[in-house]
Amino acid sequence: MLADSVDPVSAKAARVATAEKVKSAVESKLSLDEPRFGSGSKSPCATASAEMFTQKCADAAKATDADASFALTQISGPGGFAALRSVVGKIQKASATYQELGCATNPTKTATRRACLEPAAVLAQGFPDLRDGANLGLAGK
Repeated sequence: MLADSVDPVSAKAARVATAEKVKSAVESKLSLDEPRFGSGSKSPCATASAEMFTQKCADAAKATDADASFALTQISGPGGFAALRSVVGKIQKASATYQELGCATNPTKTATRRACLEPAAVLAQGFPDLRDGANLGLAGK
């Protein structure tokens, strides 16, 4: 007789319930910040935006980073949510890089302006990517 065996159906149901809880929590957070700051081409951090080198992008970067940190707290613990963890890591790195480069101060050096493009693009896409990462958690990714 197997002691302490885990019912695979119950384990899967528990994972799904956890993923749904995470998705709901992340979505509720995003629903506050995304309309305020925009995303994709409507973000002040979009590389084609005239606001990419301004405080507006810096504010959006802070909000995106805060939402990424929030998502990470929702999935704390071992295993699971690999896609969401990856997105959070990229957003946190992009936010730190944007800050370190001083992108919001409208740098004049061409090399610095170019270096700001990649983190700004990640930040502009941050809200949708967080949502996608949470959704992938439902698929066990």
